[in-house]
Amino acid sequence: MAWSLFCASNMRPRTVAVDYSPRPGVSAESLIARAEHPVAWSDTLGWVPVLGPYLNIVAQVQDYYAPLEDCVDFIAADLAKGLSSEWVGKRVGVKVK
Repeated sequence: MAWSLFCASNMRPRTVAVDYSPRPGVSAESLIARAEHPVAWSDTLGWVPVLGPYLNIVAQVQDYYAPLEDCVDFIAADLAKGLSSEWVGKRVGVKVK
């Protein structure tokens, strides 16, 4: 059985209105993805004794969001790849470029 676990921190819809037609500007290309580790994570405050790891999380967590429509496009594009997907069997994190 092929599987992957999609890990998006905060998915926000681009608009409040429900519309199922394709929209311009919606694309999986606007996301960056990485398996097994947080996407584009940097250890900028890790040097601070005791509180460093916590400060590092607080400083970077607000950048971890993705538009809901782009996430759906990412999942659909990956499903089309089938078993040849690079994400099969992995936890996949995404965020906006």
